[in-house]
Amino acid sequence: MTIELERSGVTTADGVRLNVEVTGPADAPVTVLLVHGWTCSTRSWHHQVEGLPQILGRDAVRVVTYDHRGHGRSDAAPTGSTRLEQLADDLVTVLDEVVGDGPVVYAGHSMGGMTLMAAADQYPELFGPRIRAAALVSTTSGHLTEGALGIPARFDPTAAKIAPRVLNAVGRRIDRRAATRAAAGAEGAEREALRRAGGVHAPSAEAAEAGAALAAEIAGGAAERAQAAGDARSAARLAQVARRAGALAARLQRPALKQVVFGKKVDPAEVQLFMEDLAVVPGVSYGGFFEAMLQHERGHVLKALDQLPVEIMHGTRDRLLPPRHANRIAAELPTARLWFYPGAGHMLMQERPRDVTHRLASLARKASA
Repeated sequence: MTIELERSGVTTADGVRLNVEVTGPADAPVTVLLVHGWTCSTRSWHHQVEGLPQILGRDAVRVVTYDHRGHGRSDAAPTGSTRLEQLADDLVTVLDEVVGDGPVVYAGHSMGGMTLMAAADQYPELFGPRIRAAALVSTTSGHLTEGALGIPARFDPTAAKIAPRVLNAVGRRIDRRAATRAAAGAEGAEREALRRAGGVHAPSAEAAEAGAALAAEIAGGAAERAQAAGDARSAARLAQVARRAGALAARLQRPALKQVVFGKKVDPAEVQLFMEDLAVVPGVSYGGFFEAMLQHERGHVLKALDQLPVEIMHGTRDRLLPPRHANRIAAELPTARLWFYPGAGHMLMQERPRDVTHRLASLARKASA
């Protein structure tokens, strides 16, 4: 089956143009809305965009995906707009301008799942009349730093303090380096042309490496200050964080980044796709949205979904958001079904495409019944 993709866009209230991609007829009995995660793009859902019409029938489903502001083909996020509340407003714009009034199955990966929760907080009236079912894929209702990257839970408060400074500093470095390359000439121009054309390039893991190095630098400095102030316990704790971050900086090249984001036996093409999307995220979005996710605590709003069919899907080897995040959502939303996928990492829809697609197809059938 040949899938015809229509690419267009919508403009938000603050003037940001969002890239929107649609397959299937406008009068389909159900729309599946696929919303990607931090540093990703619509392309992370490519298996589902192709697979859902094959399972349900070409005329039986409309599939809509869009790039968050500051991601993929969408416009950059203006200063001050890298907030989950803003992403919830953007979601409503897409629902009103593209999706229409028919039943919707919402599938949110990582930050896309958090966007749904922000929408449940701000627009609870959407759930039931418009959003009829939901899939929460590799996401969290809060406590983002808990156990991330294998750091023990006792270091969570330290990680929460350091992470925003690290990510914002990395974002500034990314933008400075991009500006330097652009000013140098051909390389910057080629990269921008490739970004706009959706072409292929081969980025490095310099942003992640720089982030780890900065984490080591910040934590190490904090440890020295704590030692000078006579707080030996805090100094020891921060020194251990600094050692961990320094070790990460020393080894965080492409293979290590792959191990952090993906699970076992991943297709190299999927890794390349993720790296390409990561490479074009502006520094403001990189750091700003991470800081916004650190502030995300919305377990209480999940009650807006308790009358809907909800599927929670998570990989057992997710190092960015360990499985305990899925267990917490399931405890907060006991009417949902929880699925774990052994050996899968954070990019579940790319690593277990058949399983995720069939779960979404099942939700689509329920929503259109």
